[in-house]
Amino acid sequence: MKVSDDVWADFREATRNSSVAIALGDLVTREVDRYRARRVREGLADEQELLGALERAQELHAELAELVKRLERRIELRAARLR
Repeated sequence: MKVSDDVWADFREATRNSSVAIALGDLVTREVDRYRARRVREGLADEQELLGALERAQELHAELAELVKRLERRIELRAARLR
């Protein structure tokens, strides 16, 4: 693997609470997720891949909904403090 020193330093800072092996596993997982999403977009996915994509989409939807709730609460709290 070859990256510049500043990229490596930022990577180490971003992953300081986990091992390089865990970070590499996360990277591999993200790349596979992107590959699978591309197969779905291009109409190349089989039924099992489509079901997996649907399940992942549902998980992402739930995560985003929770994030939106937290952000809305923060905004509401800030607005209440400014009143």
